[in-house]
Formats: sequence, C-alpha cells, structure tokens
Amino acid sequence: MGLTHLQGDLLNGDGNNNRFLEQAEAHLGYGLGVHRQLSHSIGLRLRGYMSKFTGRDVDYFVPGKLNEQPASFNGQTGYTLKVAQKFETPLREGTLDMTYNFGNISFLNRNKNFHFVATLGIGVFNFDTKVYQDSTRDVLMRKSGNTTELFVPMSLGFKYKISRVDVGLAYEYHRTFTDKVDATVRTLSEYDHYVMLNFSVNYTFGKKNKPMEWVNPMQIVYNDLNDMKEKIDVLSGDKDNDGVSDLFDKDNSTVEGTKVYGDGTAVDTDGDGIPDSKDSDPFTAKGAKVDVSGKEADTDTDGVADSKDLEPNTEPGALVNFQGVSIPVGGVSGGGISGVNGADGSNGTGYLPSIFFDLSSSMIKPVYYDRILVIAKVLKTNPSLKLRVTGNCDIRGNESINRKLGQKRAEAIKKHLVDQYAIDGSRIVTDTKGKEDPAANKLNAMNRRVDFSIE
Repeated sequence: MGLTHLQGDLLNGDGNNNRFLEQAEAHLGYGLGVHRQLSHSIGLRLRGYMSKFTGRDVDYFVPGKLNEQPASFNGQTGYTLKVAQKFETPLREGTLDMTYNFGNISFLNRNKNFHFVATLGIGVFNFDTKVYQDSTRDVLMRKSGNTTELFVPMSLGFKYKISRVDVGLAYEYHRTFTDKVDATVRTLSEYDHYVMLNFSVNYTFGKKNKPMEWVNPMQIVYNDLNDMKEKIDVLSGDKDNDGVSDLFDKDNSTVEGTKVYGDGTAVDTDGDGIPDSKDSDPFTAKGAKVDVSGKEADTDTDGVADSKDLEPNTEPGALVNFQGVSIPVGGVSGGGISGVNGADGSNGTGYLPSIFFDLSSSMIKPVYYDRILVIAKVLKTNPSLKLRVTGNCDIRGNESINRKLGQKRAEAIKKHLVDQYAIDGSRIVTDTKGKEDPAANKLNAMNRRVDFSIE
C-alpha cells in the first residue's frame, strides 16, 4: 500500500512556468508481490500495483486577446483568462526488482531485526489519460489512449522484523521513457516520472525458523568458531583434573586426586562397584556384597566377612578364626592354642588375619578394627599367649625407610591392643621386615600390612 504522485509537464500557455507540481494529487495504491531471497543480501521481487493519477493546472492570464473577453489582471486590462485543465488516468504496473539488504551483515551485532533495503528493476505500466476542461467536466480536450510503456523502478527504504512477519517503508522513484502520461507533450521537455511512498507487510513462508534475509552471515562464522572452540575445549579440557581429556572421560565428576583408569572412571581394585577413593575395604572378595562404604557384609557379626565365613551362624560373642570357625575357649594343648597353632603344637600364623595400610602410612583404618578385635579375643582367652606383630612394606622405596615404616605399623597395632583392649604390652613383641617379605609381586597394596604369629 502506498501513495503515488505524478511529476509531469502539463504547462501553462506561455511554456515557461510549471505550476502543475503544486496541483498534482497523491492517491492511495495497492499491490501484491512475491519475493525470493537468493543469498543473505540479494533477492528477487515480482510485484503488481494499481493506483491512479489526477491533477489540474491553475487558472492563469496571458497578454492579448484570443477570441475571449478581456479581463482585468492586477488592475490592468488586455489580459485573457485561460481555462484550467484537469487530467486523470488509472495506473496499472508490474515490476521485477533485484533487492539488496544493507545491515544484515554485521561484525558487532550477531542478530539484527532492522536493516535498509535498496531495489533496482525493470517494469511495465499501463495508463489511459484524459484531459478535461476543469470548469466543465464534460469538455474533453485531449487523451493519450490506452498505452503501455517500460520504466525503471528504484527505491530505498527499511524493514523491521517481527517473528515471521516484517514491515517496511520505502521511497520509490519510477523513471519512465514517455512524455504522454499526462497527455501533454512539450518540445524539449523531460520524460514524465512518478514517485511512491510505500508501506509493506511481508510474511515469510517456509520451514526455516529464521529466513535467510534476516540471518547475519557473520553469525554463522561466529557459531562455527564457537563450535570449534567447544570441541577444542573438550579435547584439551579436563574439568575434574583427573588427567583424562573430557572428550574421553566417562566420568567428569571424579574428585581431584582420585586414581582413575584410562577412560576416566575411578579405580575399583576389588570390583565391588565402590571406587577405591570411597572404599573402606578395597580388597573384598570378588562378587561379595558390600555396603555404600565398600565394607563387606558380616551377618553373624563375628568379625569375618560372609564371603570368607565358613560358619556363617556362630553365636554372638563366640571366638572364631579368620575363616569364621569357632575356636574353643582356653583350649591350650601342646604349648599352643587350640585351633590357632598347628596340629603338632608348633606356632602358626594362618588363623590370625593381617591388617593393611595405605601408602607410606602407619594409621590403622577403621575397617580393620573388627580384625584387631579377633586378635584381642584370642589374647584374652589365652592369658599365657604371647604375640609377635611384624610390619611389612611394599617392594618400592628405600630399604632403610621401609624397615622403619614397618616398625611403626607394628607399634601402631600394639598400641591399639594395649589402649583399647587393656592387653599387657609385655605379651606383644613388635618386629619389622621392611620389604623383605612381599606377599605379592605386583599388588603392592597387599604388601603394606602387619602379620601376626604366636611366640
């Protein structure tokens, strides 16, 4: 929809003054078009438009007598009043325009809802002009006849986007190649031309959420750079600082310092589903049921885990060996302990469980308190029994340092027995083997232990 205004050359009689522009009338026009966007900035538009032109020349006086009665003009006589002329014509046009968008390419704003639009094209328009005597509508003075001519349309305007609808305002100049639009042809005069002020409402069809016309090409570049940055960050990043790239890390939430496998999951030595960093007993038997802390179930509370308990229903408070088998109380035979020493009465070690320690540590872990309880029960039930506590270390490190660490581990066990269970310290002998007596070649955690033997 818009306003149309003709700029023609319907002149007054002396041929020098053009007062028609002061008397031309603007009229509403209506049109419909389709637009195809070829790239982010360039498109094609096909449009049809209808309106009309009307206008009149002013009354004027010229010197002399032209078979009309003289009239006074500014107090003078000898002038003739000429009859004003009025013209009108319907306007029908069709155009094919190339459109160019300014402003949708921006390095500062990734998304813009406003840009300028320029057009240039080719078109045809049809008119049938009739010129009448202004004072007498029925007196036809001349006409152009039904005429179709070429013209070149060009415009400059802007658009504002609202979802899939955008609105626009543009000033259009139509350069014709004819002087007959107002049915008045003057020698050496310019071609007639007309202008429009158009308001448009456009709706975009298609499946894309955002039409190409409103996509900033730089936004695509920014998005590609951002995607590349994210991939590089994933490839080189390590959010949980576990030494495994986020791209390959199956668990990005491991606590810093936790030992992990190559896929970033926490090490679980015994395969009980509890990572070693949270496992209070990382050496439970395969397939054993454990609680949330990794400690294996002990149904009869005899201090022996169910997976190792050969007598799972011992009476509460009963003394058992490391396999959960009841030990007769006070059963001294052959200078030894019934169920503890060998069949021939010689000293043995198999029935007393080992206690394990963390790397470079002599602190007793609470998970092993129940095992120390078993040792304390044996000592209390057999008052004449003396116990040797031997500390061991893994095969790494300096021999002298390991021997000292082994001694500290043995002393920690002795202190616990004395302080917690009131065992006479003279009945306990501590010793160290450092790294001389490894229980395993590769499982260093099994070598960081304290063993017990009967004196």
